[in-house]
Amino acid sequence: MSRNWGTLVMYTLITLAVFYVGYQMVTNPSSFLSSIIMMIGIAVLVYGAIYFLFLRNRVGAGAGRNSNEMKKYKQAVKQSKQKYKSPAPVKSKAKPTPKFSSNTKQKKPKRKNAPNLRVIEGNKSKGKNRASF
Repeated sequence: MSRNWGTLVMYTLITLAVFYVGYQMVTNPSSFLSSIIMMIGIAVLVYGAIYFLFLRNRVGAGAGRNSNEMKKYKQAVKQSKQKYKSPAPVKSKAKPTPKFSSNTKQKKPKRKNAPNLRVIEGNKSKGKNRASF
C-alpha cells in the first residue's frame, strides 16, 4: 500500500510542477527563460565537478585502459611493428641509375599463378524479363 501512496505523491508533484512551469511561461517568460538557463548552467557545473573529481579516473577502467593487459597489448604492437617494419632504403651519394628511354619496351611482370577460370556454357537465348519483377 505504501508503494501506491508514494507513486501517487510523485505523480501529484510532477503534475504541480508542470502546471507551475506553464504558469511561469505565460505570466513571466523572461524570468522563466533566465531561470531555466541558470539551472542548466548549474547542472553542467555540478556534473563537470563530479566528473573531474571522481569519475574521470574510473571511466574506461573496465575496458582495461591502464591495466596490465593494455600495457602488454601496447608492447606486443610495438614488437610487431619492429618485426614487420620494412628496412629503410640506404641513401648513397652515387649517381642514380638512368631511367629507361621511351624507345625501350618495358615488360610487364607475368603472374606466377594465373586464376583458374572457366566459362560455363548455358542457354543464353532465354533471358529473364527483369522488368516484370
